[in-house]
Amino acid sequence: MNDAQRPYPRLASKRLMLVSPADPEFDANAAFLTPGTPRFIDAANDPDSLWWSIATIIGHWHLHGYGLFAVVERSTGQTVGLVGPWFPQGWPEPELSWHLMESGQGKGYASEAAQCVLDWLFSEAGWDSIVSYVPEENDASVALARRVGAHPERLVSFRLQPAPNIRAWRHMPSSRMSAPGAAQGLLH
Repeated sequence: MNDAQRPYPRLASKRLMLVSPADPEFDANAAFLTPGTPRFIDAANDPDSLWWSIATIIGHWHLHGYGLFAVVERSTGQTVGLVGPWFPQGWPEPELSWHLMESGQGKGYASEAAQCVLDWLFSEAGWDSIVSYVPEENDASVALARRVGAHPERLVSFRLQPAPNIRAWRHMPSSRMSAPGAAQGLLH
């Protein structure tokens, strides 16, 4: 299948490939569900709940036409996390979400993948903004939101995230999208 025939976008940055877990060419079982693979999502110690989480991520792509991308190291082919737009029922608006496995942390992968997704959303998909919902005490995620140019907004609480300490961080298109060295956009 050539790139123009792909039903799901593939994004690339210098070190990463971002692939839809719904893409038939991506083996979600091997990446997320095989015993012994690193865990990084809620309920990861419960194989049944983990299966439902992965099925929900794949289903999100089918329902919305976008979703969390599997973040894959280009040099090793290892899946190291999920980053992308997420808008489940009950969310106030779409969220740019990020979840990295321990093996992907501390390498700048989260910001590289988030910037790649933002470039795609703003330049290829035509979005004009997206938020990230970040707990105030999550220093690493606050720093990441700042690093990719997000600005803090209001505290939010909604039925699926009923907490008094979650802040919306707004991402808007910026001149960084066309800066030299910016992540390469849509490859599909």
